[in-house]
Amino acid sequence: MTNIVVLGAGVTGLTVAHELLQNPNNKVTIVSKNFPTDFKIDKCYTSPIAGANWQSFASNDDKFVQNIDTIGYKKFKKLIKNNPECGVTNRKNRNYITKLKFDKEMKGEKEFPWFSDNSKLDCNFRELDQNELIDGMAYGFEYDGFVIRTSYYLTFLINQMWKISGYEKNNFFNGIPGVKSNSRLSLRRKSVSSLAEAKNYHHLGKADLVINCAGLAARELADLEESEKLKLKPIRGVVFVAENNVGLDRITIVETGDDEPEHEELYIMPRREGELIIGGCFQVGNESQDVDSALKDRILGRCKKYLTQYNWDQIKIVREQVGFRPYREGGYRIQRIGNIIHCYGMAGAGFQSSWGCAQQVLKLTNEEVKAKL
Repeated sequence: MTNIVVLGAGVTGLTVAHELLQNPNNKVTIVSKNFPTDFKIDKCYTSPIAGANWQSFASNDDKFVQNIDTIGYKKFKKLIKNNPECGVTNRKNRNYITKLKFDKEMKGEKEFPWFSDNSKLDCNFRELDQNELIDGMAYGFEYDGFVIRTSYYLTFLINQMWKISGYEKNNFFNGIPGVKSNSRLSLRRKSVSSLAEAKNYHHLGKADLVINCAGLAARELADLEESEKLKLKPIRGVVFVAENNVGLDRITIVETGDDEPEHEELYIMPRREGELIIGGCFQVGNESQDVDSALKDRILGRCKKYLTQYNWDQIKIVREQVGFRPYREGGYRIQRIGNIIHCYGMAGAGFQSSWGCAQQVLKLTNEEVKAKL
């Protein structure tokens, strides 16, 4: 039997806990300040307000992240088929590259993602025909993708964990003799100041292992290496949730190359509940939770500028959301040091990387010595 504390209830922490519970010898306590159903959340808790979709950011020679993202793609495909309640929906994912970006930044050379030949990933990838391009676009491509309704999905993961872990009659639960409780899973709301402290919060005593999935909040852990704290930076994202009264039915991304502020582009994700997620920006180091009107005007202005086939004048914004992607200089940290396993730094790839990262963590739980990937 192994007692494990998973620190963090974002998509990485919940997925890691889900996979750990597949082993009946593991008993898991998820410790977090926030959980997916909270009405108010800490600004470092981004997963419930993420978009989200699957679009691998791995370079053509980054086999490690390619493998992680492949695992996620296949898992989402399986979930849609077997668990339609999970909050994941099939959507075509269409990318456009403007002539401005093609000429200025790409020097007239087309670039395609690593999965473009369909041999590494069966996703029906194809380049768009010329008659499918909208005005101002140099080229584009499309593949079978997914939109994830994140609040549904995270709750689904928790519910699945309760099912997996099972129930048995204990001698006591919260001091009440004979009450049936879940012996292999516990969720504990707690602010944690160090990894050493986290070991004390397992529901059956001291933890044998602590899995650090705290994301940006890892900066607040007293015993995390100072060098690691300096590597963690937020990438600010702003999205607008709108009623889908324009009829857009596919994920649409426009790589603009505009001379407007850096780290902005247009992406739109249609959810099955009749919503659009409209973004966005990728502002490294910006921790402001305010949405300025100029940014809003630029993001919504790109809808009208580039996607002229839709009537954006009738768009109705329901709410604004600001989140902070947990970026780490040097890429993902998936590493075991003694009885601590670190798994953080996925930036904007949290959902698509979660299943593959969880598999890497499982490998490390079986190692008795320091390991690094």
